[in-house]
Amino acid sequence: MKLPWSAGKPLSIKDWKEYRKRVLLDCRDCGIEPQDYFNLAKFPLLMEPEEWQALATFSEKLTKEALAAERELVLRTDLHERLGLPVEIRTALRGCARQGFPVGAARVMRFDFHFTLEGWRITEVNADVMGGFIEGGGFTELMAPYYPHFSTPPNPAAAYAEAVLGATGQNAMIVIVRNTLLARYRGIKCLAREVRRKGMRATMRLPGQIFWRSDIAEFASSQAGGKPDLLIRFYNADWLPRLHRRSQWEPWFCGGETPVSNPASCMVIQSKRWSLVWDELRAPMTTWRSLLPETMCPSELAPVTLPQWVIKPVWGRAGAAVAIEGVTEERAYKGILRRVSREPTGWVAQRRFESVAVPTEQGPRHVCLGVFTIDGRAAGAYGRMAQKALVDGYAQEIALLIRRRGGGK
Repeated sequence: MKLPWSAGKPLSIKDWKEYRKRVLLDCRDCGIEPQDYFNLAKFPLLMEPEEWQALATFSEKLTKEALAAERELVLRTDLHERLGLPVEIRTALRGCARQGFPVGAARVMRFDFHFTLEGWRITEVNADVMGGFIEGGGFTELMAPYYPHFSTPPNPAAAYAEAVLGATGQNAMIVIVRNTLLARYRGIKCLAREVRRKGMRATMRLPGQIFWRSDIAEFASSQAGGKPDLLIRFYNADWLPRLHRRSQWEPWFCGGETPVSNPASCMVIQSKRWSLVWDELRAPMTTWRSLLPETMCPSELAPVTLPQWVIKPVWGRAGAAVAIEGVTEERAYKGILRRVSREPTGWVAQRRFESVAVPTEQGPRHVCLGVFTIDGRAAGAYGRMAQKALVDGYAQEIALLIRRRGGGK
C-alpha cells in the first residue's frame, strides 16, 4: 500500500556532525544540557503537502469536538466516576456549576496519529501536559536546510508563544508552573525562550509557589513575586491534589480567574476512558469516532479476546505500562494484566490496529506523529519512531518535513 510518508536519505557524517553541533547550541540557548535527553534520527520523515493538510484538518476538527465535549462533561458529574477521575478531582469539578469554569487561554492539544492498514488512526489526545515543542520546533528547523525541496510545518513553540501574546499582550508576566522532577524539562525552557522573544516576561515556579486569593493567582519565591497575567501549567493535573491545601489547588479546576493554559478541567478529556461516555453526550463526536479505535472497559473483555486489544492505564503517558501481546515483554504483560484485574476502572482497552512500518536504512520503523493544535489551529508536529509497534519513552525523535509545492525529490 502507498505510505503517506517516507524516510529521507540520512545526513552525511559531516552534515550530521554539523547538525548535532547546531542542536547543542540551540539547547544551550534554551538553558538545556541535551546529552541525556535526545535520541535524534539522522534523517527526516518526508511528507507531501496534501497529506499534511489532511492531518491538520483532522486535528482541527478533533479539537473542536473535544472542546465541546469537555464543556459538557465538566458539568456531567454523574459521568466523572466512569472517567476514572480521582475522588478529590471529582469533588473539585462539582464546584464549576456554582463557581464557574477556570479561565482558559492559549489552549494547546496534541493528537497522536499512526498510519495503519485501515488508514490514519489516533490513539489519544494529550490535552493536559505534553512534550515535543523543541523537537517539533528548533530541531526540525535545523534539519530543513539539508533538504532544500522541503520545508517545515509550523513551529509549535513559536505558535504557542504567539497565542499567549494574543491572550495577554506585550510585557505580560507569564508564569510557567513546572514539576520538581522535570526541572530541566526541555519543552519548558524552549517555551520560555519563545515567550521572551515575543516581548513578554517569563519565569518558572513550582506548584507550591502559586497562591490563590479570591480566585486570583499570585506567585512567590525568595527572589520576587507578583500576579501573573497568565499561567502555563507543565504540572500534571492529576498531581495537583498532592498540594494538600484544597484552597491552593482547587482554582485550577474551577473558579480560577487568572487565565491558564491549560485549565485543569481538561482532565475530563485527558482520561483515556472518556470515549466510554460519548453516547451520553449531546456533543457530536463524528471525527473522533472515525479515527479512534473502539474502546472498552477491560472488565468487559473475554480473556480469549485479549490479543485483539491494547491495555492502557487511564492516566498513562509516553507508552508506560501499555500491554500489547507479542510486543510488550511477556513478564511485564502478565504483570499489567494482574493489575488490571484488581482495578479495571483504572485502565482502558483499545482495539488493536496494525501499524504500517516505514522502510528506512536502519530497517522498518513504526512512527507516531503528534500533531499540535493551539487555539484550534494546527501548529506543527512531533515525530517519534520505534522498531516495535509500541512507540514509548524509548522511541527515537524524528523531524517532519513537508515537500514544497512544485519542489523536486
